[in-house]
Amino acid sequence: MGGDSSYSTTAAKRLRALRAEHLTPAVRPSSSTRRATRVHAPAIIDLDVLDHIEAAAHEIVAETYTAVPTAGPAPSNPEAVYAWADQVTAHLPAERRQVRDALMLRQSLEHSLQAGEPAPVTALVRGESCPTCRCWGLMWSRADWVVLCANRRCHDTVGLPTRWNLQQICERHVARVAALQRTAT
Repeated sequence: MGGDSSYSTTAAKRLRALRAEHLTPAVRPSSSTRRATRVHAPAIIDLDVLDHIEAAAHEIVAETYTAVPTAGPAPSNPEAVYAWADQVTAHLPAERRQVRDALMLRQSLEHSLQAGEPAPVTALVRGESCPTCRCWGLMWSRADWVVLCANRRCHDTVGLPTRWNLQQICERHVARVAALQRTAT
């Protein structure tokens, strides 16, 4: 699992696509029609996406320095941070690498959600069983950005469906995949 894991590669690809789609200034078509004069120019890029990218890169760098304080300087390119973290933490025990992989998987899914593509999140959630009741009825809630259990008998103390955040589901997924890989050999 050391070297270039699929989690870091996928996260970098999705971040690259997010940057290309949402941080490239839109070209305004030339028009001969008159428009109202603006008082302030609009932002040429989506600032929410820029904040998301910066926060994601900072989180990976902070987690890497927590695991390996002598990691050396992090790359300035947010896409390269994933490969750097993967390379620097390749020597760690399997449990620490699973924490790193879960973080990269969660960020990869968040990049997809920021780009407006919920399909990767939905596919991952449907492939996981409920941590409480073990049924296969997990659903992604777009409105709340949480995972809900569809089983009517699986609810919290207030009577609402049990819910988990994306990090919890990613940790569970990475642990399950790692267990399958250990038993396959």
